[in-house]
Amino acid sequence: MPSLNTTAVTPSSRQPRGAVKIYYLDDYGNSVGEIVPGWTSWEVDNNAYRSADTFRVKFSAALMPSTRDINWLSNQANIGVEIFANEGPLDPNNYVPLQADSLIFGSVDDVAYDPVLGTIELTGRDLTAKLIDTKTSEHFKEKTSSQIATILAKRHGLGVGNIVATSKTAGYYYAHDHSSTTQEQSEWELLTYLANLEDFDVYVKGRDLYFQPRVASTGNYIIDWKPPDAGHGYAISNVVDLRFTRALHIAKGVVVEVHSWNSKSKTGFSETWPRNAKAIKPGQAEARSQVYRYTFPGLDRDKAQQRAQSIYKQIVAHEMRLTGYLPADSILDCSKMIVVQGTGSSFDQAYYPESVMRSMSMSEGYRMNIRAKNTGPVLENPQ
Repeated sequence: MPSLNTTAVTPSSRQPRGAVKIYYLDDYGNSVGEIVPGWTSWEVDNNAYRSADTFRVKFSAALMPSTRDINWLSNQANIGVEIFANEGPLDPNNYVPLQADSLIFGSVDDVAYDPVLGTIELTGRDLTAKLIDTKTSEHFKEKTSSQIATILAKRHGLGVGNIVATSKTAGYYYAHDHSSTTQEQSEWELLTYLANLEDFDVYVKGRDLYFQPRVASTGNYIIDWKPPDAGHGYAISNVVDLRFTRALHIAKGVVVEVHSWNSKSKTGFSETWPRNAKAIKPGQAEARSQVYRYTFPGLDRDKAQQRAQSIYKQIVAHEMRLTGYLPADSILDCSKMIVVQGTGSSFDQAYYPESVMRSMSMSEGYRMNIRAKNTGPVLENPQ
């Protein structure tokens, strides 16, 4: 795959810029957005889990405009925040905030005020929170998964970023699911339940909901490490800090069993991945291997084995882990693969990002902290 970033390390300086936009309802109930000065730091955490991305913004109370001070903030019931940033404008003397990249658009959960330090802090989540915080007893038995995703998106004013059509109704899955489907749950739990059954990704980005098959990365984000040598007594890299760990309890081996129910034959069955572990039964697993068991309704044997293989990949992906931080850019997100090269070890491989947290402050500039994971070469391609 092509490299998405430039890894050459050359002396240079950047002029990163950021802006915070606050949204509120005017006297007529209309949403109004306004760039608010006075922030001293912020962070945006983009994660790969089926949960909301989060943000945190800190303001100096003395620098905020009088129309948006702590008295105003402490009396608002609904506040939205959008954070913009880039590595540097084309014209540093004429910065246009809205031409920068929008890193997150979300709702404030908490307003914190410290009168001693004179700081105001806003924390919150992206619009996934609308689905997380809304409980429902509906199960839409006559609707397909994609139709349900579209209905819930429209209820909350979310756009349809990409909702790929599915064929089976929710009622089909419920009929084969022996668990209770009458309990109240959040709309997000319902969507993630359906996404698991369809083997889909579900997430909110900006103002849009996505419900689609997993999208393969179109390129790699390279971390290049050159250790000290005779020519230079220091390491050269495009990262500031880089650390690795390997989980040996996963490296010893993993077995995934998927159980399902065949409605035609009225019998249950199970499929296992890796295939050479089929003879393993409860209580008889090798001492070296951990056995993970799952039940999914309505699968045939081929689908059950595909699901076992998919889950296996998710579990062993935690074997090799990296953390680090580097100057922030607008390229890396949790859909891109990170490829490490140059350490001269088994840690030179591809990793799936778990979290890309961008932050900007007067003291540390514009940086991003990353966490990523993957399986090692031994478990990557089992038979």
